[in-house]
Amino acid sequence: MVLKKITVNLPEDQVEFLQKIAASEHITFTDVLCRSINSEKFFVEQANNKCKVLVEDSDHRIREVIRK
Repeated sequence: MVLKKITVNLPEDQVEFLQKIAASEHITFTDVLCRSINSEKFFVEQANNKCKVLVEDSDHRIREVIRK
């Protein structure tokens, strides 16, 4: 995989959120950002394929994840 360096501007609260994940999981900020992008890619692909993404909560209720 070829890597390309980019510069992005993010709101401070989003940067802090990603930094907390990186620190708690002992991974790089870049890795967290890549995972976030891959998650968005997954949701876009599912929507494009007319699929629903469902989650089950601790009470075993199933709800649809809506991407906005």
